[in-house]
Amino acid sequence: MSSDIEIPAVLTLAAGLLGLPETRIIDVIPIAGGEFVELVDRAAPVLGWLAASVEDVRPGMTAALRASDRVSDGEVLIALLSSHGDPAVVTANLAGPIAIGPGGAARQLVLEDPAYELRARLGRLAPTPSANG
Repeated sequence: MSSDIEIPAVLTLAAGLLGLPETRIIDVIPIAGGEFVELVDRAAPVLGWLAASVEDVRPGMTAALRASDRVSDGEVLIALLSSHGDPAVVTANLAGPIAIGPGGAARQLVLEDPAYELRARLGRLAPTPSANG
């Protein structure tokens, strides 16, 4: 990932993902270029998501959540990505980031704070739309 965070090859979510409580073991597949990873549910490989470091979307977010005791030292945060609209705009879910410990233990946070959008634009990772098209 471009923010140089280390993500283990396998994530274990004791409580699963929000809305998907049975998604507990996720394989992490690096994508060429290094800015994104693919997350694949080991029990249901048809389920997968793209993710990016929250620091690539919202610099300083991890430090802010550490200061408020939502994230522990040693944990890194990734955000699930999605595509919306036509033309498509890629956004990051900053309201439900995944906190990952060094051994791969992970948990999804639920941040009920308007500062952390459900559909945050990717910023520098996303191309700026041009006026011509």
